[in-house]
Parts: sequence; C-alpha cells; structure tokens
Amino acid sequence: MPIVYTPTVGLACQKFGRVFQSPRGMFISIKDVGRVYQMLKNWPEDDIKAICFTDGERILGLGDLGANGMGIPIGKLALYTACAGIPPHQLLPVTLDVGTNTKEVREDPYYIGLKQERDRTPKYDMLVEEFMRAAQRRWGPSTLIQFEDFGNRNA
Repeated sequence: MPIVYTPTVGLACQKFGRVFQSPRGMFISIKDVGRVYQMLKNWPEDDIKAICFTDGERILGLGDLGANGMGIPIGKLALYTACAGIPPHQLLPVTLDVGTNTKEVREDPYYIGLKQERDRTPKYDMLVEEFMRAAQRRWGPSTLIQFEDFGNRNA
C-alpha cells in the first residue's frame, strides 16, 4: 500500500485546491468554535461508523498543507472501504481548518483554506475538544475517530 498510497495521496494533497470540484467531507474552521455540533447536524448521514480528521499540519512528510490536507482523511477512509468493506456513506472525512504556516500554500490563489497563519492560541484546543464532543454527541461513543497527520506539537 505505501508504494501506491503515499505518493498518490501526497500529490493529491499538494494539488488539492487546483483540482477541487465539490466537497467530500466537512471543513470546520477555527472560526466555527461554538457551533461545531450545529455544523455536524447538517451532515446528511445519521449512521457514521468512522471519522478521520486532520488539521493538515504534517501531511506525509510534505509539511503544513493546511486545508489542502483533506486528501488524507479521504484517502484513509477509502482504505476503510477497500480493506474493511465499510460503505463510504458511513465514513466522514473532516479537516479542521486553522490556517497554514506554509507561505506558498497560503498565497496560492487556488488555496481553499483560511489564508492566515496557523492558529496556535488556546482556541485551537477548544476547537479539537469541541469537535470530539460534538462528534460523540451526534453519532455516539462507538464511532471511531482517527486523528491523522497532526503536527508533533498537537499529536
């Protein structure tokens, strides 16, 4: 799998804003603190078995890709379907958009995320905690929640 997965998903993340056509998954930004549950209630599927989420800070050794890191949760959950047979409608990819410290990414006109430096304030921890509580409230405590490609500082 690493021979196919890593270079393919890595390239997809690097080009994510340029090939973006329609959302697959949820983008929740740092500006959404205080209303994450209301956002999750808008997801049309009530039977979510697994969520994979990232903040895009450490994508496959490529660095901080911010919201372009959505390719990681999409790719990981595709493996859940391919290898474990979980139907795609029961999987939810999520990106927490808190900005990016990679200037080239932030200044790319096709970048789909917040065009700001990564938020390192206590608001970041509030967003992660609120997301975890909201996901459990929305889909129950037996829903698998996988953290993926967070920076070492937040892992």
